[in-house]
Amino acid sequence: MILLGGLGLIVLVLGIGAGPLLSESAWSHRLPKAAAFAWAGVLAGAIAAAVGMVAVVSAGHHGLGHRVAEWLVNCWHHHEGGGARWYVLNALLLGATLAAVYVSARRYRHTLLQRRRHHEALQFIVRASSELDDVCVLDHPVPVAYCVPARTRLIVVSSGALDRLEDGELQAVLAHERAHLRHRHHVILTVVDSLAAALAWLPTFRAARRDLPLLLEMTADEIAARRWGRATVAAALRKLAISPSPAGGLAAGGSDHSQLDKRLARLETSPPADDAQVRRLTRITAMTSIAVPLLISAAWISATPLLC
Repeated sequence: MILLGGLGLIVLVLGIGAGPLLSESAWSHRLPKAAAFAWAGVLAGAIAAAVGMVAVVSAGHHGLGHRVAEWLVNCWHHHEGGGARWYVLNALLLGATLAAVYVSARRYRHTLLQRRRHHEALQFIVRASSELDDVCVLDHPVPVAYCVPARTRLIVVSSGALDRLEDGELQAVLAHERAHLRHRHHVILTVVDSLAAALAWLPTFRAARRDLPLLLEMTADEIAARRWGRATVAAALRKLAISPSPAGGLAAGGSDHSQLDKRLARLETSPPADDAQVRRLTRITAMTSIAVPLLISAAWISATPLLC
C-alpha cells in the first residue's frame, strides 16, 4: 500500500505540478533543448508511475493478473475471501488504463493517417528539386517551407519562398527543417499529442502539448544558426508566411504569430550564456523523474511473489 501511495504521489506531482512549473520557468526559452529534455523526463516519469500503479494493483495478491497466475498453479484457495476493495480498484484502474490506451492509440493513428494523406496529395502538385535531393517545390506564390516525414523528398518549399529567400537564408531554412527531421521532433510531438488526448485532465500533459512545439522550433533555430548565423535565420523567418503545418509536420515560419515573435526576439538578441549548471540540473531532474517510479516498481516486484 505504501508503494502504491508513493507511485500515486509521483503521478500527482509530475502530472499536476511539474508542467505549470516548467511552463513558467524563466530559463526554458534561453535553453530550449534542455527544457525539452526536462519535459520529456517529466512526461516519461508520470507515465512510468501510472504504469507502476496499474502493475502493483493488478498483479498483487487480489489482482486480476495474480488470479490468472493462481489459476495456472491451482492455488486459488490461498486467497479466498476478502479483497473486495482491491477488485473494485482493479476494475477502475484497468478500465481507465484501457480507455487511455484506446484514446491515445486512436489519436496517434489519426495523425499518421493525416500525414500520409497529405504526402500522397503532395505528389500531384509538387516537383522534385533539381539541386536538392531532399526537397520538393510547390508552385505557389505564398512563401512557405515545412517538412513532412516520408521516405523521400521530406522538405517542401514553395516557389514563393525560393523567389524571396537569398541563398544563405534558403540554406538556413533547410538546415532548420533538417534539424527537425534528424532529431525526430515530429515523433516527439505526435507522441505528446496522443498522450495529451488521453490524459487531458493532467495539466502537465496539456501544457506539454502547448509548449513543446515552440521549444523544438527554437532548438531547430539554434542548430541552423550555428551554421548560418542568427541574423540570417531571423531574416529568413521574417520572409516566410505564417501557415498551419500539416499533421505531423513542422513549418519553419510557424503557425502562430506570438510564437514566431518569441523566436525572432530570441534570435535577434545576444546569444544566451551556456549555463552548464542549469543543463546539469535539468538532466538530473529528468533522469530522477523516470528512475524513481521505476525503482519503486522494481522494489515491489522483488518483494512480492507473483506466484503462490
